[in-house]
Amino acid sequence: MSHKLLSSPLRNALISKSSIKYTHKLRSFYSIKQSSQESQVPCQSDVVKEELPTVNPVGIQYLSRYLHKQLFKQQIKSTSKDQKRIKLAKRGLNHHKLLGKKTSIRTPIQLNLPELQGNSLDEHFQRIGNYLGQSYKDKCIHKFTTLPQKPRNWLRQKGWVRYVPGKEPIPVDVPLEDTIVFDVETLYKISHYPTLAVAVSSKAWYLWCSPYISEDGCEDFKHLISLGDPTKERIIIGHNVSYDRARVSEEYNLVDSKSFYMDTLSLHIATTGLCSRQRSKFMQTKRELANANNEENANSSELDGIDMSSEDAQNFMYSDDPWLQLSSMNSLKDVAWLHCRIKMNKDARDYFAALDKQVVIDNFQMLVNYCMTDVEVTSKVFDKVFPTFLKQCPHPISFAALRYLSKCILPTNNTGWNDYINRSEDLYQTSKNKTEDKLIQIVEDLVQKDPADIENDPWLSQLDWETKPIRMTKKGVPVKNQKLPGYPEWYKNLFPRKDSLNPQITLRTRIIPLLFKLSWEDFPVIWSDGNGWCFRVPKLEEEKFMEKNYRHASLTDEEELIDDGETVLFKIPHPNGPELNCTTLMSKPFLHYFDKGILKSRSDMAKDALTINASGSYWMSARERIMSQFVVPLQDEKEDVGLIVPKLITMGTVTRRAVENTWLTASNAKNNRIGSELKAMISAPTGYSFVGADVDSEELWIASLVGDSVFKLHGGTAIGWMCLEGTKNEGTDLHTKTAEILGCTRNEAKVFNYGRIYGAGVRFASQLLKNFNPNLSPGDCSAIAKKLYESTKGKIKRNNKFKFPKFWYGGSESILFNQLEQIAEQPYPRTPVLGCGITKSLQKGNLNANNSYLPSRINWCIQSSGVDYLHLLVCSMDYLIQRYQLKARLCITIHDEIRYLVKEEDKYKVAMALQISNLWTRSIFCEQMGIYDLPQNCAFFTAIDIDHILRKEVDMDCVTPSNQDPLLPFGESLDIYKLLEKIGKEGLGKEMKKIDTNKYPFKPREHVLEEYNKAFSTNFLEYFLEMQLKTKESHIKDAQTELEQRETEAIWENDKSDEDQFGYKDYLAKLKQDLVARKELTRETLYTKRENRDTFDALADKQENMINELMIDTIDIEIKSENNSKSSSQMKDSTITDHTFLRHINPSNTTRDRPLTSSS
Repeated sequence: MSHKLLSSPLRNALISKSSIKYTHKLRSFYSIKQSSQESQVPCQSDVVKEELPTVNPVGIQYLSRYLHKQLFKQQIKSTSKDQKRIKLAKRGLNHHKLLGKKTSIRTPIQLNLPELQGNSLDEHFQRIGNYLGQSYKDKCIHKFTTLPQKPRNWLRQKGWVRYVPGKEPIPVDVPLEDTIVFDVETLYKISHYPTLAVAVSSKAWYLWCSPYISEDGCEDFKHLISLGDPTKERIIIGHNVSYDRARVSEEYNLVDSKSFYMDTLSLHIATTGLCSRQRSKFMQTKRELANANNEENANSSELDGIDMSSEDAQNFMYSDDPWLQLSSMNSLKDVAWLHCRIKMNKDARDYFAALDKQVVIDNFQMLVNYCMTDVEVTSKVFDKVFPTFLKQCPHPISFAALRYLSKCILPTNNTGWNDYINRSEDLYQTSKNKTEDKLIQIVEDLVQKDPADIENDPWLSQLDWETKPIRMTKKGVPVKNQKLPGYPEWYKNLFPRKDSLNPQITLRTRIIPLLFKLSWEDFPVIWSDGNGWCFRVPKLEEEKFMEKNYRHASLTDEEELIDDGETVLFKIPHPNGPELNCTTLMSKPFLHYFDKGILKSRSDMAKDALTINASGSYWMSARERIMSQFVVPLQDEKEDVGLIVPKLITMGTVTRRAVENTWLTASNAKNNRIGSELKAMISAPTGYSFVGADVDSEELWIASLVGDSVFKLHGGTAIGWMCLEGTKNEGTDLHTKTAEILGCTRNEAKVFNYGRIYGAGVRFASQLLKNFNPNLSPGDCSAIAKKLYESTKGKIKRNNKFKFPKFWYGGSESILFNQLEQIAEQPYPRTPVLGCGITKSLQKGNLNANNSYLPSRINWCIQSSGVDYLHLLVCSMDYLIQRYQLKARLCITIHDEIRYLVKEEDKYKVAMALQISNLWTRSIFCEQMGIYDLPQNCAFFTAIDIDHILRKEVDMDCVTPSNQDPLLPFGESLDIYKLLEKIGKEGLGKEMKKIDTNKYPFKPREHVLEEYNKAFSTNFLEYFLEMQLKTKESHIKDAQTELEQRETEAIWENDKSDEDQFGYKDYLAKLKQDLVARKELTRETLYTKRENRDTFDALADKQENMINELMIDTIDIEIKSENNSKSSSQMKDSTITDHTFLRHINPSNTTRDRPLTSSS
């Protein structure tokens, strides 16, 4: 229905109000249809016309048609199958009480977008990926594989020296070639600045020396390495190359260089790396192999005669788990052995731990050769892993994005940074010392007490009060070097050395829970050497605590002797699982047990001490990493500006996520955490701003989209609908529903939901629920967890004869998990959008059937798709930055968060570029999933943050114990509507640089999920979809039976439509022909005796006569069919289905398993 047919008041109301709630029934009234005239892509000069919202059949508002036709140029027509899928989607939503619920309808967004580079989003991204990365890729592909001859002697001379074979070494300003392999060494205990570096190109070796080691008397170590003109394209290859990049002078600039830092560590992890669950198994096997190699005589006879140092021995050890031979840990030594079978000796690196530079000077030639060997090996590793990476991640975006992720930079104020470290460290040490002083006072007061006074104290009586008398000489003088004679043992143990003046005690000291008189469930805590902290309850209450999931402590022989038989000892549960011993009670995880009254103390100081300890926990864990950050001041700036190059590994996990140990794990500012304002210490220089956004529920949206792709409809699955339109107020969002089932808070429910999406099972949910609510019994925890999983993941159906031996059904997420498992179970799984492959260590063919790491593979499907999202977003942004000549560069990405450093005059245009990039990225995700539209409420970032510092929200004051002054002024947060008010519907306006991508290739791709579905018939996919929506197993069996009938009919119909059909008469004629031929052959070769030949002849004649009779009957049926309109029915009646009979007339034909019709 055209919007012109609506009444004027209704039309005005729909357009004027920015956010209105409508029911599904009202929305279905005005679905917008696209006319043929509107299918043309609008130009910048087009007049933007108002239009009504477009809403899909389940109530999800789509993009305006004006935006849609700029993004999805393909014209997709609705079919009867689409209508059937919509009907099924509605049935599923209705079952989960979501159909017809209110959804948010807002004014359709109309915006002029930059024209796509091609006729589809796939073509667009392939072309811009090639535009951004092809020149660099060519350099990598054609990188030298033969290294120049190594120099015999190295000059200890400042700066770069070039060594060309057959020529004298000459000083140069920078390496002359545009592709080098590079390694830097530092005296890291003296300084973060470089000491020496070695590089190699196709033509020469290079050595760089710091003046600190090359000039006599030089004590200034603050020198950086120059690699040349930052506007020239270069490939710089290294292992963990971000460490080397941090020592390159050109990288300390607010304007980005054109160097591409290629990391062999990242390439290795992405292609052959280990997931976190595999590392312990890998290390255990490695130890076993080393132990077996060291044993002269193996215990097992299976090892007799095997050289455990050989590859055959490794094959023997790895036979049950092939992936163990195909992966390794990440050091250059391990990677070199895996890929190149090179054994490296890394002993020389210990020299760089020296505190005196003379150590390097004295061993100069050896240490340079050590560095040169690292460069040589890195070059060979790159030659192996780079082609593998291109094959595994073939999309040009996957390569091009690595350049930008490897070039992150963090500006700060030098003075402010140093003040932050000093404030945090001083406050931490002050709080720590204050607490320890109080503890010492408690200890000193306690040691003065008479042991007889504490015999009945259930806490203090556990201390060892045994004392040793003062030993005297014959002269009556105390013996020398006695350790605190006359004092009880527990007190003496607090003095680690004889010369210690004060007891050494912290909140982690073993006896603290006893000094604080802690009780668990109102019973005094008890230390057990074999069980950790426990509590003892009366025998009569044993069953009560068993129901609460507490575990009995296993008593030692000594503890058995003092057991009175009237009490039972239970273990205090460890936060990471009941199988672990709890060895500390004064740590952050136990703070909420104080709040809930499960953990109590008779000491007023206990709760305060625990709070202080929790306050300093962040700084205590992060202080070394924070204080070791390498901050380099900008020399040319008038301001006190410093830059940090984060040591970021661009692909640090098997999912290709970036890894960095400080900034990517930094906490948001909290008012009770010392030093938690870390991120806010990153501040933009004057004239610059940070512009960025968080991707809303990125991986949850990706996962739900995979499920929705089955219906070709956004919101078609329950989880898809909840992800897009669920709200707390309506009780329809995923986290609220989970919280209702579990009886927990919404924030706690998030942990359950994300754990489940990433593959965690019922056991995980049960243990987590117990941690959140210790009062629940194990039975209750298990029952609630099972209820959650039946409601979400669904029930499991197993049938080895079915095409899916195991699948989920009946839950709000069943379709999603079946899709994810379908991807994970492929021989070579690929991400649905960019088609990136999984690491070799997780490919199904390399895994043991008893440990298939399915949760890790499911996690890979989602997280690796999230990395695809980031790569698309980053490449799209740089393309727009170049096209519109915006003054901006990538600052940092933190998983689903991205920030750019932008010149003040371009901040709103960069904000719009981010919105357009997000729109393009979400759209290609939909396109590659087979849905050619996009919901408006997820098309754009909820808000773009513009701020002068990094912080989670622009209005956070970042007040913490170490920062009492609010960080003002606040920033600016703009949604798409406010942003359009700022810059108008023309968006980015006129392009400033013409970019022609037509010279770059475009290779049309089949959608990954469609390729996987080729293994199944159309009938199967339709019925399997219905089965997943069933709620009872009997209904599934009915659907399966119906599917089998349909499949059989499809085969029959296919045979009938075949022009050269081999019909029933043909079969009988061939049967007769074969019988005659076999009759003659058999009589001559097999039956030598007369009686056997007679018997065979009689049987053969009988079979031949039966065939003749059947052929006559068939001819009669055909004659009757010509005069009978019901011939098809007669033909079916004449169908032969008696396989026993067929085997009788032809015993060798036992493979034909489908009915034969009488004729074509």
